Amino acid sequence: MGLLRLPFERATPLPQDLHGVKTVKTIKPNFEVFDSVDKLCVTWLGHAGFLVQLPAEPGHRAVRIVFDPIFSDRAYPSAWVGPRRRLPPPCKIQELPDVDFVAISHNHYDHCDLDALKALWTKSHGVDFLVPLGVKANLESVGIPSDRIHDLDWWDKIAFPPTAGRKFSYNFTCTPAQHNSGRGVLDQNWTLWCSWVVQQIPEDDAPPAASVYFAGDTGYQTALGVCPAFKEIGRKLGPFDLAMVPIWSGATLTFLGKMGYKLSDDSHLATLHATPEDAVRLAVDVRARHTLAMHFATFAGTDDEALEPLVRLAQAQPGGTADWRAEGGFGAIDVGECVALDLDSHVPPAAAAAAG
Repeated sequence: MGLLRLPFERATPLPQDLHGVKTVKTIKPNFEVFDSVDKLCVTWLGHAGFLVQLPAEPGHRAVRIVFDPIFSDRAYPSAWVGPRRRLPPPCKIQELPDVDFVAISHNHYDHCDLDALKALWTKSHGVDFLVPLGVKANLESVGIPSDRIHDLDWWDKIAFPPTAGRKFSYNFTCTPAQHNSGRGVLDQNWTLWCSWVVQQIPEDDAPPAASVYFAGDTGYQTALGVCPAFKEIGRKLGPFDLAMVPIWSGATLTFLGKMGYKLSDDSHLATLHATPEDAVRLAVDVRARHTLAMHFATFAGTDDEALEPLVRLAQAQPGGTADWRAEGGFGAIDVGECVALDLDSHVPPAAAAAAG
């Protein structure tokens, strides 16, 4: 009878050759970047949280979406136990620019922070919330009105038509992901999990003026091989100007790092959490032009655990670099960093789709 092989091992320091990758940190947001109203602007709020601003129409404020915000200190219902964040939020919710939509991928505590969602509703009562099936009740429990919460099944689409004086409508499509859900022992997988596609649609139903893909929390592998859903998303709704894709397991295993250990093989988690290598493949499948990494570093047991995903992300790409601004590139920004993406330099979506 052989010895039992443990799924974790003693962590060793990362090698000195880090492919020019530096660990991410929290910085104070410079929301003046969002004055670049003709560009697609984004801020990483930490973990899987993002603030995205789509290009504005002349004479109107740009439309903004928040994805999976977590501002709580712990990803748990208690303030005293559970995974505690390593990197603080970049600002208070009250300091965020006004937002129009909030999209949630599933009801895990590190993606569905009810205190943050309640604060966003209090800050701006005009916001609409997009959630997968079953999650609506969680938001209603903190006082968000039912008529401002839209729950969708996979491949369902909701279109928000142009408001007075505007020409763009905004389509949200609930797209598949490979994960699970639950906020306790007794509700495992009772609610749906998803990714989100947001498209800015001109009034003449021309190809999207801007398009964004938010992967939520997802694995890439199945027991039979690669999950086919991502190529389907890319084929049906891509290409995307910007994608946000997870590259690590997140908050649940940070205790290993704090004890000086790490997983000896993370492939057995690949059905639920994309590895950095799988994340690169996923971004290619959905046909992302630029991809930002998420779901790493905010919750991490050690500095090395926060840095390792970025090192592997760089190694998985041609040339061993992680430059998200390059066409087809995949990299990271600091928590709180505000960046603007010029869409004029892109291949027009219709031409790119035809070429694909």
